[in-house]
Amino acid sequence: MAGSDIRAGSPLFRTALRKDDVMTTSYQRIPLSDAIAFSEILDPKLKTNSLRIQFLQPLSEKNAAACGLGGSLIASSSKAYPSNAIMNRKLHMLYGADLSCSISKMGDVQVITLRTSSIADRYALEHEAVFSELTQILLGCIFEPNVTDGAFDETEFRIQQTNLLDCIDAEVNEKRQYAISQTHKTAFAGEPAAFSCYGTRESAEAMTPKAAYKAFQQLLRTAQIEIYFVGPEAVPQLADTLRQAFAAIADRKPVPVSFLSPSPCKPEPVTVREALPVNQCKMVMGWKTSYTDRYALKMMTMLLGGTPSSKLFANVREKMSLCYYCAANFNECKSFMQVDSGIETENLETAETAIAAQLEAICSGDISDEEMHSTMMTIHNTLCGVGDTASSYIAWYFGQFCRGTKLTPAEEEERYRQVTREDIIAAAKSMQPDTVYIMECKEQEAE
Repeated sequence: MAGSDIRAGSPLFRTALRKDDVMTTSYQRIPLSDAIAFSEILDPKLKTNSLRIQFLQPLSEKNAAACGLGGSLIASSSKAYPSNAIMNRKLHMLYGADLSCSISKMGDVQVITLRTSSIADRYALEHEAVFSELTQILLGCIFEPNVTDGAFDETEFRIQQTNLLDCIDAEVNEKRQYAISQTHKTAFAGEPAAFSCYGTRESAEAMTPKAAYKAFQQLLRTAQIEIYFVGPEAVPQLADTLRQAFAAIADRKPVPVSFLSPSPCKPEPVTVREALPVNQCKMVMGWKTSYTDRYALKMMTMLLGGTPSSKLFANVREKMSLCYYCAANFNECKSFMQVDSGIETENLETAETAIAAQLEAICSGDISDEEMHSTMMTIHNTLCGVGDTASSYIAWYFGQFCRGTKLTPAEEEERYRQVTREDIIAAAKSMQPDTVYIMECKEQEAE
């Protein structure tokens, strides 16, 4: 009933309660030194120990590739294990332990993550100290890297450089992701979020072993460092071991980072068209907002296009058959909502109008009880999944750190349940059209 005052905390949304009313998880964040902190997350149901070291710095097109390449090289070998092959043999001996690097971004921040994981010691055949040995290997990679005369090993450098170039190329070759990246270039022009977390192909190709090592040393001195441990029980002295290791960094001068950096709306919406040799057009529509209720904004976005019963899926994709896919996503860091879709050329204009009409429907209060219920149940199921894996725990608590909150999933769910229909309407009305990117199908010349 679109005209009723639906509140997410009403009995309608109390049909599924969290099963973990009594939380067995413990969490604490311990400052180790200036802009370095250690978070410990313990859950007895887990069978593995995981350690992640995240280096956080302002995203820069100039040095993104160098820092990413430096992180990848740190994770691939060390002075003690001077090739990736030797390192992998050692990891296999530790019951198939993992050591890797990933590169990502959150708004205007580049995140370089070194990660390790292994079975908990209690499950080792002889109860060996598997995780302690793995921790020492990781710290050896960071503080005793595979370096000669101030430069990474040439062979390992070429391997990781090729891997980075492959990641950069993949952003172009995967057309849906490419369309989103191109949208961000326009929507966030002049802001760090416009750049790829991997840097440019040109900067990656121009990199040298010496420059990559220099970039990583600079990262150690200037990045904010967040360390996460997730396991079934505490590892004695782990925080002290990490504190002592990172205390060895000389002349540390961390650069502050800001995760929540809303992007200002353009005076007039901008449309960008690009013709590429593809069989299916891509369209990404973007809106910006100054509305500050994140719960209402995220619920509105999900109601618009974040669930199988959302307006975009039910109407634009299914009923009108205008898109192969059509999904909405809200970028909290930049206060930016996007709808990306795959469309036939002849349906582009009609689809653009239809997508905008679904947002307008929410603005006018066309929100049924069923849509509210489905949206809340999707949120509930997502939040109940926090803690299923070590990665989900780290993602949760890192997200809390980024926005400066300390909520449990259950507390977060209660915030969503307090969102009213009027809140969602206000969130929808706050959206200002900013950017439209259209990837058109370029006619391919006959051979």
